[in-house]
This record gives sequence, structure tokens and C-alpha cells, in this order.
Amino acid sequence: MLYLERQHKLLDLLRQRKFMDVHELSALLYASESTIRRDLAILEKAGLLRRTFGGAALIEGLNAEIPLIVREDKMSREKEAVARLSSTLLAGGNTIIIDSSSTAFKLIPYVSAHRMTVLTNSPKAAIELAKYPDVKVYSTGGRLRENSLSYVGRIAKNAVSLFNLDVMFFSCVGISLQGGLTDTNEDEAELKGTMMEHARLKVAMMDASKFGLATFSRITGFSGIDYLVTDTDPGPDWQQALVRAGVKLLFP
Repeated sequence: MLYLERQHKLLDLLRQRKFMDVHELSALLYASESTIRRDLAILEKAGLLRRTFGGAALIEGLNAEIPLIVREDKMSREKEAVARLSSTLLAGGNTIIIDSSSTAFKLIPYVSAHRMTVLTNSPKAAIELAKYPDVKVYSTGGRLRENSLSYVGRIAKNAVSLFNLDVMFFSCVGISLQGGLTDTNEDEAELKGTMMEHARLKVAMMDASKFGLATFSRITGFSGIDYLVTDTDPGPDWQQALVRAGVKLLFP
């Protein structure tokens, strides 16, 4: 079993039972107790669980941030569908900004087919984009958040403010009818707000798992975005709210 798959299963078990000891986890996941302890240490550092004597307990709540390495493997097929549909908007400009979300990262193969300039606050995205000779890549720099592998803070915001961009492609933790678009981290939310100020079109890339979630830091209401791209029809309530806000909804 790959370590990411094992860690996913470990978290699933904790969601079901709330607390488990190392011996139980070792038996159920067919891994040594030393391997399980290493997994628990990684997941505790990511803020997803709390280690106790002989085991671990789950930290629950919408505001618990899931690390990028876990998010990349979650809803992967749905995120690819969202990216594929979002790629139809790439023709909207020669300068774009891509945030550090795992969903926006899926857009990169489609960017490679265009001659354009890309700004990103994701070091991982910058490295991937650098493979394509027709893409000019700028990175914001700033304080690197270990959990999300994203640059945030004053330096990142100042870098964004130097540019006028055609299209912003981004995602976030949740979207709700009452709270709009939200994130678990206020630095991430604040930087996305700055990105919106400097982009002509704002494209929110949200798979269906994020609908109905409202987390700690508000980014914007529906009126702050131009397009909402998702992998399934969100239903009439959402469609009506988006129409009222002047947002174009795209889904397969």
C-alpha cells in the first residue's frame, strides 16, 4: 500500500472511531507499528490528528486544513474535469494568475498549449510551468506555508500588485449560499482577495465536494467572481443565486 493511500485510510478509520491505538491501526492497515507512528507524526504535524499515549485522536472541524500532499489525491478525477472545462477560458487573455490550490494545478497541462505569461504563488506550479518554453513564469515569492506549499504574506501581496492580469484561476476550501467563498487560513484568503483586485476575470474552480461548506476566512461573495466552474449541476438554488450575482456557471 502506498503511503498516501495508507494515510487516507488511517484518517478514514479515525473518522469512524474517533480514537484508535497504534496496535489496531497496524493490524488493519497491514503496516508495522513503527510505520504507523511515522504516519501519525506526519498527520499530527499537518494538524489533522492529535497523538495520545499509544494512539491518536482525530481533530475534527471544517477549519482543520488538509495538507496539499493529501488534497492532491482527493477528488482527483473531479478536479481534472473542472480544469478541462476551465481551460476553455484560457483564450480570455495572455496574462493569467494561478493560485496554489491542487485544482488550479490541474490546469497547467492546458496552459502549456498557449503562449502566455503566468503568475503564481505556488512554487510547485512555477516549477511545472517552467517546463514549457512558450510560457513566461513569474512567482510571487513571500512566506512559504509548509502545509499548503504556497507563498503568502506582504511580499506575495506586493508582488501581485505589480501586475494587471487578464484571468485569475483559483480554488478554495468551501463555497456556500450564505457565506460565499471561504478558506481555512486568513493569509490565503487575504492573498486571493489581492489577486482578485488585479485580475479582470475571476474564475473559481470548485468540485462538488466543496459546495455547502463555510470555513473561517471569507474571500468574497458571489459578486466577486465572474465564472464558477464545477463538475456537476449544483441545483436550482445555486443557479438562481449565481444568476442574481451575475456569475456564469459552467459544468459538463
